[in-house]
Amino acid sequence: MIPTSVIEELLSYSEDSRIALDSRKVSAGDVFVAIKGDIADGNDFVEDALSAGATRVFSNRPCADPRVITVHDTVELLMEAAKEVMSRSHLKSRIAITGSNGKTTTKEITAFLLSQLGKTFKTAGNLNTEIGLPLSLLENRRELLSAKYGVFELGTSAKGDIRKLVDLVEPNLCVLLNVGTAHVGNFGGIDELLEEKLSIFESGKLSRAVLGGTDERLRKFAADMPVETRLFGRNDADFSIVDFSYDSGETLLHFDCEGDRFVRLKGIWSLGQLMDLGAAYLVANFEGLEEPSIFVSDYKSPFRDRFSVEHLHGITLISDFYNSSLESWESAIVSIEKLSHSRKIAVAGSILEQGEEEANTHEKLGRLLGKFDMTILFNHDKAIEAASKYVEPSLITDSVEQLAEWLFENVRKGDLVFLKASRAVALERVHKAFVEMMRNV
Repeated sequence: MIPTSVIEELLSYSEDSRIALDSRKVSAGDVFVAIKGDIADGNDFVEDALSAGATRVFSNRPCADPRVITVHDTVELLMEAAKEVMSRSHLKSRIAITGSNGKTTTKEITAFLLSQLGKTFKTAGNLNTEIGLPLSLLENRRELLSAKYGVFELGTSAKGDIRKLVDLVEPNLCVLLNVGTAHVGNFGGIDELLEEKLSIFESGKLSRAVLGGTDERLRKFAADMPVETRLFGRNDADFSIVDFSYDSGETLLHFDCEGDRFVRLKGIWSLGQLMDLGAAYLVANFEGLEEPSIFVSDYKSPFRDRFSVEHLHGITLISDFYNSSLESWESAIVSIEKLSHSRKIAVAGSILEQGEEEANTHEKLGRLLGKFDMTILFNHDKAIEAASKYVEPSLITDSVEQLAEWLFENVRKGDLVFLKASRAVALERVHKAFVEMMRNV
């Protein structure tokens, strides 16, 4: 239990100051909260933070310096302080979003649509953990306290994470996009991961829910829920994607939501992103935005690492570095098959956090890669090599320079190159090296 006086001290000292969790990034006037992480312990760097200009430090180690406030658990302190801020808000609706893929995209589109109805708060970036979400609320409390709607992204890396965040946000409208194999290695199997994702609906204030209708498990769960539910998917849903195509660098979407709708979207959207749009559309509809399709044509994705399309000397590059799973590969392939190019080349890196499913996951990925004309495996992480059981790669390498040079020498005008891997693989290094070579031509 964190003393109320300590919570109030953190809120007071950080009212007009930034909260820093990394002593190397402390600037004069900041408040430093020391957190013990997997690699480093922030409590070891209290003196560094003070020397850099921190006005106050919260640490779980006693210190004689009067600027250091001792608390038994700094992560709990952030959570309790964020709960206090939430209790002072006047939100008409609190929307919580989770899923294996698409959380941040759905959050961004949802916030964009709800902003047509009133001031909308959204959590920053992908700050969706028991540390990141409270930090986002504390750092942006002025926006939160003046907002009518709040859109919160909830992530999980271990059993019980989502329930902690639900207790913080107390959402009345919850969205579960999908339950795939991403991060399954952190759980005791897919069933435990499913249970964790479904815990988003354990909010005591839940009154409405939106779920992905392509998953029969979620359909069944929705049918038994005691609150109003809506589904999005490919068919037999409240928002159904009928078809989509691409024209002049834009996406033409035909969907059914109480009748046929046709919209032209800025940029090239993948099937997964269109699904995210469906979830956001239903949330906006729930909140009273009568015709969200009027507004979605004005939305432009702010992300450069999620199915981002660019053109260089007649070559199409699609970058997808943020996350990776079998499901997101399948979605991307459906989208790529709708694009007309002479050859389609995949540059694939590992899908991480697969645990005991690692080999099986990458063998399945190998089958998917067979849909491309050529495949290169970037084995910075060796798990990707299992894909070669079902696909014959043109190159296997852990060298950024060698891979970029291979692309430079072999890719020709009219080709499409798709680069995808889990975030920690850092495949964007290959992209950067190749683009620099192309721009120097």
